[in-house]
Amino acid sequence: MDWLRHIPLLSRILLVESNGMSFLDAMPLLYSGILACTLAALVSSFLGVFIVLKRIVFVSAALSQVSALGIAISIVMGLFFGVHFTEGEQSGFLSVPALVSFLFAVVAALLLAIQVGERKITRESIVGISYVLPAGLVLLILDKVAVETHEIDNILFGNAVFVSDKQLFLLAGASLLIFAIHALLHKEFLFSSFDAESARAMGIKAVAFNQLLYFTFALAISISISAIGALPVFSFMVIPATSALLVSDHIKRVFVLATIFGLLSALFGFYFSFVYSLPTGSAMLTVSSFFLLPGLLRRYFIK
Repeated sequence: MDWLRHIPLLSRILLVESNGMSFLDAMPLLYSGILACTLAALVSSFLGVFIVLKRIVFVSAALSQVSALGIAISIVMGLFFGVHFTEGEQSGFLSVPALVSFLFAVVAALLLAIQVGERKITRESIVGISYVLPAGLVLLILDKVAVETHEIDNILFGNAVFVSDKQLFLLAGASLLIFAIHALLHKEFLFSSFDAESARAMGIKAVAFNQLLYFTFALAISISISAIGALPVFSFMVIPATSALLVSDHIKRVFVLATIFGLLSALFGFYFSFVYSLPTGSAMLTVSSFFLLPGLLRRYFIK
């Protein structure tokens, strides 16, 4: 990557040093983290448009917590049977914590996709319980399982700097699968999500497509938080899509803008976290919040 040193403006940015090493020199060590954050940002920001428009933001938060609970429980069960599920001891392509996290998230997503008819138990209360209960249980586990505390702490708050090749390949495969599903069924997802009457008139099975849409949420969340942590994944699900919706009223442009905002948030957030020695997940979240400004200014001056 020495050719990057000959591009005037880019070289000045990449050659900024932190702790005696420039960002360009550190890239061979950081490339997996950069790619993982980029992939997670792209797929989460794209799916976030559905999540924000369907007003199910806390569904994604609940799925993140349920997925984290799956990882925490798998670690506890591993300790109970004398197995340490640390990265270096996993021989299979999909680690046990990642598999349990995925199963927990899929089951929760399919249950949350069901429309509740009971008046006393509202959908909001179910989503709230699905969020707060796993969050509390993970904190209990975090408090009691001192041996693996750093592992669960990374899941909760994110450690996107060093991502294993296995996690990166898994994230890339899941991202390709999700984008392929949405490329094939994008129209069906839009109609079943936002125009149920037209969907029924077109013979689209809205309930089935809604559950498949939730499955893609669960797949993206469970695989992404295993790689970069719950906090940045949740922020990518909400902030880029909200920023895009504030800028444009055209649905196709919203999807494009959301993915661009998510991509730039990941890249600049990762860069600033290196230069200023900041937590990577928090840096990406903060950068993504700046993309809210153009839309807020537009809404303020153009009413």
